Amino acid sequence: MNIEKSYVSLKAFLSKPDIEYDDLETFLSSGAYQNFELIGNEDLSGRLYVKAPEEKQPTWMPFINTGIAGDLDLSNRSSSAVLLIEVNDRVVAYAFGYGRFMLEQDRFLPDFGIRTALNTLRHDSLKSVDIFTVDRSAVQKRTQAVRSSSVDVFGIDVSKDILRAVTGNAKEGIPLQSISGGDYVYSFGAHIEFDDLFETSKSLISYYTQESYKDQFSWVDNIRRLKNDTKKNELDEVLRSAIDAKNATNLAITAPEVVSWDNISGFSFTRSKGTIYPTLIIEDYLNGLGDDSIALKTLKNHKLFIYDLDSNEVQYSLYKSLYFEHMDDSKTFILFSGDWFEVDNDFVVELDRALAHIPISDLEFPTVHNWTHEDKEKIESEGDYNERAAILKSYHLLDKKLIKSRTTTSAIELCDLMTDDKQLIHVKHKKGGSSGLSHLFAQGYVAAEVTISDKEFRKKARIKLRNIRSDLDSLIPLNGINGADYEVVYLILGDDNSTVKSALPFFSKINLVKAFENLTQKGFKVTICGVAKERIEPPAATDESEA
Repeated sequence: MNIEKSYVSLKAFLSKPDIEYDDLETFLSSGAYQNFELIGNEDLSGRLYVKAPEEKQPTWMPFINTGIAGDLDLSNRSSSAVLLIEVNDRVVAYAFGYGRFMLEQDRFLPDFGIRTALNTLRHDSLKSVDIFTVDRSAVQKRTQAVRSSSVDVFGIDVSKDILRAVTGNAKEGIPLQSISGGDYVYSFGAHIEFDDLFETSKSLISYYTQESYKDQFSWVDNIRRLKNDTKKNELDEVLRSAIDAKNATNLAITAPEVVSWDNISGFSFTRSKGTIYPTLIIEDYLNGLGDDSIALKTLKNHKLFIYDLDSNEVQYSLYKSLYFEHMDDSKTFILFSGDWFEVDNDFVVELDRALAHIPISDLEFPTVHNWTHEDKEKIESEGDYNERAAILKSYHLLDKKLIKSRTTTSAIELCDLMTDDKQLIHVKHKKGGSSGLSHLFAQGYVAAEVTISDKEFRKKARIKLRNIRSDLDSLIPLNGINGADYEVVYLILGDDNSTVKSALPFFSKINLVKAFENLTQKGFKVTICGVAKERIEPPAATDESEA
């Protein structure tokens, strides 16, 4: 008689290759565990480890007891178990209850879950995706679809979204159900008996080693968060050596979150806190370290201090503020916001090729002024620069002239400067680093998009222009604009045209290319321009012009 096998839901982990061990407890975190031998199938080699259950009161119970007659007495009982199955030279771990917390995580593959899921589920059966967006402000989010869908439904930006987890249905021929995979863990359901676990484990290892995911999900290899601790330690040492050598070739520094740059008076660092710098550049940090070699632990304890115009201080981890690029073994590695990422070199080549298509603006701009005041280095603010450039070049000043739109979450500028030839100029200091520059590129795109799509925005923009000169409203026709009549100019203060593109941080390059592609598809001409700094004598009054 054919008896249908029971349906069971399992969570699997796969050990890293070449881990030598004398005892399966090598794969467990420290703790006291009961262990049990396996019986039945002679091919089934392994052990079950169980953690003694703990009883805990619900955290909300004391609060409830203050408002009821009598005394509520409840407890939660947690169970944890791990089944370790040996398959040739590998170990597959199946976690039950809270068993995953019993595992020594660095013994297991950090991409087993996501890669195995992508190899085993249908690309058009996705029910949810988890992504981590690497941008001017890193964002993690989960998106769920009402019905099984293809990946394009989830609005993934393949240039900067890292796929963390997916849920979907199995491909034809794969005897699994309810597949979900993310990072270390691969979850699935199957009709199996205990004796089938050896063959099931062999199948999981086979699924992981396949590359069928590249047929529909090849873009997931563009940017990957690095999980290999050994490699991360190697890269941290490369970073430390570059800092020791005062080599800033591939090194930069930026605020680890979006800040209001016009409200910033200066920056300092742990080793040179007494010196306030007007711009956030890595050379100032390096020069303050002295000649002694710096230890990695010391580096990770250093702080970046940012001061506002009222001298209020905010501090950030210096390590999380560093941006570092390193090429090794035909791979590009990037340290960004305290995490290491591995970038596929084909993707880098394509990105540089796209950058090469972005022309340099023909417009002329004055240099950026900087000076010394009371032994502190000062640099012209974006606002002061825009005012001076408008006067010197007869450009129209629209900086800080905000316009509300029904299609944006906050009021925005049409641009910072505008010419009679319909060139929309957006200005940002290089000192803003990756977050500030990425914001600049997004700002130019959003403003152009709203100008095309929102008549009410055009109406208000015409009023702003008319306030400058009565006939300027003709630059923005009320009933619609043709993108081909306009040029969006990205002006970066503190870099000249020879390096303005190549010196951009990697993720800012991505944002620039994305803005360029989107705007040119709408007919706009898009250019970039850089202006260098020029040292001058201190202005007579510095309070209004200090950055």
